[in-house]
Amino acid sequence: MGHTNPDRLIPPPSIMKAMTLAEMHLAGWEVRAACNRCKVQLRADLKSMIRVYGPDEIWWGKRPKCPGFECDSGVLPYSARAIRSGSWVAMTTAPSKREIDLWSAHRRTRDRGPRNA
Repeated sequence: MGHTNPDRLIPPPSIMKAMTLAEMHLAGWEVRAACNRCKVQLRADLKSMIRVYGPDEIWWGKRPKCPGFECDSGVLPYSARAIRSGSWVAMTTAPSKREIDLWSAHRRTRDRGPRNA
């Protein structure tokens, strides 16, 4: 639940729902990271990440180094949630080749809009 319309059901984040940064942004997900060593917490801005890495970047399974000044060996595992009152789902597992193939086959079949027609 957790939404003003109780009949609306939003599934939790999964690789097959939104694999790329652009899909996460379009779905309205929130993404955050927390260092495993110094416990610094960062909220990711998906628009900025899309500008830097590109809209087709797959962020599942990424674990960059912690940007903390005194943290030299920490990594940032990411997690996402689909709605504001939803639970956070870890994005630690990278998609398998089979998942990427299924996702790209589904992506080819749906309407990509007038720009890509």
